[in-house]
Amino acid sequence: MTQTNESNDRDRRSLDRQFRMLERQLVRLEDTQLTGREVNYSFNHVYGEIDALEDQMNRRFDRIESQIERLAARVEERFNRLERKFDLAIETSLARSKTLGGD
Repeated sequence: MTQTNESNDRDRRSLDRQFRMLERQLVRLEDTQLTGREVNYSFNHVYGEIDALEDQMNRRFDRIESQIERLAARVEERFNRLERKFDLAIETSLARSKTLGGD
């Protein structure tokens, strides 16, 4: 009977030790869990940062777009000036050829 009691005591101590280990693990797990509010705050913070980056990118895009538009306008203006110069050169050339041909 003594052996049975000793065996039961060992089993009980072993079970107690296992329960204590499980309880410690459970407490650690509970301590590391995030609440819904904490998760929402984290996501809102991340979304806020994404929105800020998007705004920054949009401002940069708008600046680049306006620079491209100004450059395109300048290029078009220069081409128009060149076109007028070519037209004038052709008119002058035709006028000279008529004058030389008419003499």
